[in-house]
Amino acid sequence: MPSLHFAALALVACALLLRSGAAADPFFGADPAWTLLHEPAVERELRLAPAQSRQFRGLLDELDARFFPLRNMLLEESAAPAAAILAEGMERLRPLLSEPQRRRLAEVRARRLGTGALVGDELAKAMRYEPRQRERIDAIIADTNAATRELERRAGKGEPREPLEREFDTLKRDELRTIGEVLTPRQRAHWQKAVGRDFDLSSLGRARFKAPELVDSGAWLNSGPLTLAGLSGKVVVLHFYAFGCINCVRNFPTYCEWQDRFRDRNVVILGIHTPETTAERDAARVAAKADEAGFRFPVLIDGDKANWNAWGNSMWPSVYLIDARGSLRHFWPGELKWQGATGDVWIRERIEELLAEAADTP
Repeated sequence: MPSLHFAALALVACALLLRSGAAADPFFGADPAWTLLHEPAVERELRLAPAQSRQFRGLLDELDARFFPLRNMLLEESAAPAAAILAEGMERLRPLLSEPQRRRLAEVRARRLGTGALVGDELAKAMRYEPRQRERIDAIIADTNAATRELERRAGKGEPREPLEREFDTLKRDELRTIGEVLTPRQRAHWQKAVGRDFDLSSLGRARFKAPELVDSGAWLNSGPLTLAGLSGKVVVLHFYAFGCINCVRNFPTYCEWQDRFRDRNVVILGIHTPETTAERDAARVAAKADEAGFRFPVLIDGDKANWNAWGNSMWPSVYLIDARGSLRHFWPGELKWQGATGDVWIRERIEELLAEAADTP
């Protein structure tokens, strides 16, 4: 049977989602390796030299601009191009990283994937499964993933997280136990080698993605044209909305509260109005509704959905938090207070964290 050290690996694949909230992941459903590349803890673990770090970040920034538009596509449409972007990124990282750095990245990736790493092409080939053995492993993982999705659904509906976390831990331990019974001693030893030395998985969940630059439609309220590059040094709270969307309207008081709370601090509230109906394409009505709501912050009228598509946004309303360096750090899809949710508090606390972080960064 697997050791306790080994069992700890299996408790990560979804724990980050349950413990930080689905709202924190703007690429939910993507290969976990994509998010892993954006984790500062991973960059630190690789011990990149300054020049390597600049090249590493530059490559990810370039790929992020191509990845964001995939977010609002159907999975069957986005899976292939997303996989292609990840594969390209890994290939372009090869000459940038040393052999020990590449090996360590693979180990951390295997740890992050947990039992999912067992069915990845590279590890599965080395494990040399018997056909029935592979079928059994696939079935165990599929059953666990289905049960995990149900936990995520319950978390999304506002159930208390601590009981769900305990259920998840039990679920993953049972998965590991049953898979351990299927693997041979040689295969368990090979898996242990694949994950390498220990890594603090709790340091994950802080990924940074390069936020897409604004597409200027030429129609702004309460401001001249802005760019995210020009807002460097400020925390940006960017939200997509439509004035006729009831869930958006229910968020309006919170936006106004934030504009007052953070008025004299390095925070910019930025609305992007993307129409859902024909009536919402009327710029005069957009302006009137913004004035009626008490918006004094800049609003970009995104009549042709250029920004919506550049971000791959898929829901009215959606709130994104961008740090002082222009990286997307947090995401809340939907109504902030939906069915008792406390997204308004969660976002406010994250704004304070990003402000403190910016103050501590030279």
